[in-house]
Amino acid sequence: MNKITQSVEVVAAPWRQSVYYEDAETWTFIFWSEDHPFYPQFKRLDLTVVLELACGHGRHSEIVAGRSGQLTLMDVHEENIEYCRTRLAGFRNTMFFTNSGHDFRPITDNALTAIFCYDAMVHFSADIVGAYLRDTARVLKPGGMALYHHSNYPAPLDRHYGQNLHARNHMTESLFRQFSDEAGLTLVESLPIEWGGVANLDRLTLLRK
Repeated sequence: MNKITQSVEVVAAPWRQSVYYEDAETWTFIFWSEDHPFYPQFKRLDLTVVLELACGHGRHSEIVAGRSGQLTLMDVHEENIEYCRTRLAGFRNTMFFTNSGHDFRPITDNALTAIFCYDAMVHFSADIVGAYLRDTARVLKPGGMALYHHSNYPAPLDRHYGQNLHARNHMTESLFRQFSDEAGLTLVESLPIEWGGVANLDRLTLLRK
């Protein structure tokens, strides 16, 4: 098992069949209200061919499906993908994939107009974030955009991320920008996000290929 696969195992394990998914339904509205930063930024995406990364139980994709041309749901846990197949069974414009937890395979090059990931990348270790940004540059069409809700918490590196504030993994604005630059992506905008009453705990970053 290589290092990135080990990182995925550590990050993903706590979210397999977690009570989080049911609890999270109660705060979904935060992401779709004009009063919060998420929805105004989301409206900048071209939803012709869109992918939700780490879709969980599909609470966001259920909202997006009726607004998009083609929607792909992707998650590292097969149980989540099966849940989403049932939840979104009424939509004919959806595809579902279990992925590696660090890239977008089997999505082909230059295939997507948009990617979004909410309330998940905040838990990803830095090597996983970097890997996803590199693959973001591969799968987006030229001019396509990605909207990522990620940690802005300089967490200690010598302990499990579950011990950190709101289970945030180590990430900073400058490190995320470095990864974006290395991937050849343009950072369009990055906004501080308060979470759980903690100012600047997260950031919401919009990238363009």
